[in-house]
Amino acid sequence: MTRRKREIVGLKNERYFPHLVELALPLGPFRSVILEIDAFHRERRIPVRCGRSRHDVKQVYIRFCFPDIATADAFRNRFGGEYLTHTPAKPKPRASATSSDTQQ
Repeated sequence: MTRRKREIVGLKNERYFPHLVELALPLGPFRSVILEIDAFHRERRIPVRCGRSRHDVKQVYIRFCFPDIATADAFRNRFGGEYLTHTPAKPKPRASATSSDTQQ
C-alpha cells in the first residue's frame, strides 16, 4: 500500500510542479549527493518535491519537481540530469453503464 501511495504523490507533484529534472543516482553510496540536493533546496527555501522514479537494470533515476524553469535550470546546471516537462496523459474514455447497446 505504501508504494502505491508514493506513486500517486509523485504523479501529483509532477502535475502541479511541471518543470522536472531527472537525475541518475550514482551506483555506489550517494549520501553526499542527497545532502547536496537538500542544501540546494534549503538555500532557495523550497521543499524537496520528488516525482516518479524509474529503475533500469543497474541504474535508478529520480525526478525532482520545480514550480519554475529558472530553479529547474539551476538544479540541472549544478547536478546534471535531463530536463523534462510534465505532459498530462490523455484521459481514457469512460464506459457508461447506460450505453445504447443495453437499452432496447
